[in-house]
Amino acid sequence: MSAPIFISYSSKDRGIAETICRALEARGHTCWISCRDVYPGQNFQEAIVQALRSAQVMLLVFTSNANNSDEIKKELVLAGRHRVTVVPIRVEDVVPNDAFAYEFATRQWIDLFKDWEQEIERLVAPIGQILQTAKSPDGGDVEAAKTAIPFRLAGNAQPSRRLVIASALVAVLVVIGGGVVLYLRPFSHAPAPGPSLPQQTAAATPAATPSPSPPPVASPAKPEPPAPSPPAAPAAPPPQAATPPPAPEPSSAAPARTPPAATPSSDEAAWQTAAAANTIAAFNDYLKAFSAGAYAEEAQLKMAELILASPIKSKTYDGRWLTTISCPAFGRAQAYTTEFSAEVRDGTYHAHVGSAGEPGSLVVDGKIVSDGAAAFFAKGLIGSTALSGGTPAGVPYSFHATAQFERTGGTGRRIEFRPCGLTFVKQ
Repeated sequence: MSAPIFISYSSKDRGIAETICRALEARGHTCWISCRDVYPGQNFQEAIVQALRSAQVMLLVFTSNANNSDEIKKELVLAGRHRVTVVPIRVEDVVPNDAFAYEFATRQWIDLFKDWEQEIERLVAPIGQILQTAKSPDGGDVEAAKTAIPFRLAGNAQPSRRLVIASALVAVLVVIGGGVVLYLRPFSHAPAPGPSLPQQTAAATPAATPSPSPPPVASPAKPEPPAPSPPAAPAAPPPQAATPPPAPEPSSAAPARTPPAATPSSDEAAWQTAAAANTIAAFNDYLKAFSAGAYAEEAQLKMAELILASPIKSKTYDGRWLTTISCPAFGRAQAYTTEFSAEVRDGTYHAHVGSAGEPGSLVVDGKIVSDGAAAFFAKGLIGSTALSGGTPAGVPYSFHATAQFERTGGTGRRIEFRPCGLTFVKQ
């Protein structure tokens, strides 16, 4: 699947990225976001490259997490290569580090944390202009598009054409000049081949040229080599060339290079194995080996999805459970703790907090399988700007969580965006 708008974000900011995606799609724009549009078993990196290649706009969800993300830097490079307009969206009041400061030097960003509704509308208008320009038959007037919107294009088509033409002219002149030189060279050095041929014939037939001194010197020089031929027995120098001391050294050097490359490739290989198996046990094995690996969050999300989709029913944990969610301070968001009661029937967990459709409301649905492994999906509406770090009340959000239950208790953690802990006590 491809879309004109590519949303780039840190995996830790999935919640806010999905919120922005929903806000734009509710206004008629189609977005591509990896957490939704990369299918199970699909190569993650290839999917991102293909999506960026076909996009016209890259929305960069900029937070403190994104500020330290090497993956986002790679996506910015790809955006520049494919002439994709980059629009930075600051969700937190974060100053870009050196790498991003250079990238944003000529771009204007949107600050969503100031006034959500106003800034979203401010974002939608120029995006529409960019996409409309991209749809024109001849690619549109790039310079006009740049003046009409406050964002700099990742590539400038007009100067690049002039540069290509100039480069082509220079290349033609170089080729012509090189041809002239090659054409004239045989005449300027014509005498040289004459002497070289006599030298070769003299070496090949020493008796054919008796008059010049060089040929006689060359012919005695050839008879002498037979005398050195006894020393040719020491021609055991070939064993020196054939002796494989040099060969063992490269072979010993090769292992020295492999260990550095082994660590990332083993992470990648383990993830590919887990993704191919696509089972709870496989993802759990990956997390045990690479708890801080490059695909740790994806593995947790895959586990959550598989548990939630499990048809297994179990009455082991049926009853009412007091659930507590504790979230530490995160960026500009204040710490908070909330408690609510949930009902579990046949292993299916359900809780509802507040009035449906009102700010501060939350719905949590989950599944607890027979061995106590559990997963949850929560969706709600922001209730407090202070607790959300500036996102206005009423804005929708969602997250996944995983947990492990015992007979009368359980603990878990939120996966995306904010590192919150969950505790469960049977009532």
